[in-house]
Amino acid sequence: MIKLKEIFIKERIQYLALSYISIGVMVLTLALCFIDTSPFQRFLGNLNPIVVLAITIVLAFVLLTFLISKTKLLIYKKLNLKDYLIISGIAVIFGIEVIIADIWLVDYSADINILFPKSLLFYPAIGFIVEVFFHLLPISLIIVVLSTFTKLNINKIVWVSIIVVTILEPLYQIWFTSQNSLSTIIYTGIHVLLFSLSQLLIFKRFGFISMYLFRIVFYFIWHIWWGHFRLNFFYT
Repeated sequence: MIKLKEIFIKERIQYLALSYISIGVMVLTLALCFIDTSPFQRFLGNLNPIVVLAITIVLAFVLLTFLISKTKLLIYKKLNLKDYLIISGIAVIFGIEVIIADIWLVDYSADINILFPKSLLFYPAIGFIVEVFFHLLPISLIIVVLSTFTKLNINKIVWVSIIVVTILEPLYQIWFTSQNSLSTIIYTGIHVLLFSLSQLLIFKRFGFISMYLFRIVFYFIWHIWWGHFRLNFFYT
C-alpha cells in the first residue's frame, strides 16, 4: 500500500493525464449513448458501453500502475512539438495508405465506418478500449508470466511482450475480414501488423497516451474523415 502511494505521488502528472483522457472519453461515450447506442453493438454486442468503458478505465489505471512499478513503461511523457508531429505524421501515413487500399485493392464493407458526427464520439471510446484490451492487458499478463517462470531481465521481457502482443490485433482483424477477398485478408494482416508494431514501439518510448494519440489520429483520417466520405458517396 505504501509503495502504491509512493507511485501515485511520484507519478501524479502521469495519472492526472490519464484521468483527463478517461474523463474525456467517458463524456463522449455518455453523449453518444444518449443519442444512439447502436454504433457500439457491432463491437460490444449487447454489453452496456458505459459499463464496459468504466471497467476499461479502472483496468487501465491498474495495469499502467503495474507496468510503471515493474518496467520503464509510462503513461505519459512530456514531448516537444517535433515529437508529436512525427507521431501524428506516421499515423497520417497509415491513414492515407489504407484509403488508397480501400479505393484500389480491398473490399471492405460499409459497416466498418460510423457516420459523422457520431464517429467523433464513438472512435475515441472504442480506441481506448482497444488499447487496453489488445495492448495493456496482454503485455501485463506476459510480463507476469515471464517474470515468474524465467530469469530474463525486465527489459528483455518487455521486448518479448511487445513482439508477442504485436500479432494479437492483426489476428483479430484477419478473423474479422475472413469473409472478404483473399487480397483484403492479406492486406489487412500486413497493415495491422505494422500498425500494431508502430504503436507498441511508441508506447515503449513515449508512453501510453502517445500510443493512444497515434491511434486517434489514424482513426480521424481513416474512420472519421474518409469514413464520412465513403459512406456518403460510395454507399448512398
